[in-house]
Amino acid sequence: MTEKSKWQQYKEKNGTTPLDLLNPHVKIATDDIKNNRMQICYSCPELIKLTTQCKQCGCLMKLKTKLEESKCPIGKW
Repeated sequence: MTEKSKWQQYKEKNGTTPLDLLNPHVKIATDDIKNNRMQICYSCPELIKLTTQCKQCGCLMKLKTKLEESKCPIGKW
């Protein structure tokens, strides 16, 4: 059995990778979904509010929440 790459492992945990932001075929979440996700993030202690960066995955959440297939790395959304 082949070992999964770090990117494959990251994508399984997070639903997307930062590179998916550049892919024109990736679905964009609705404003309601994006706003709901950000509200959850703002109440999470893992969010660095100054940069809106997640301590768990390192993503900038204002960008990650826009991708429909994204997942919270600790399962909050």
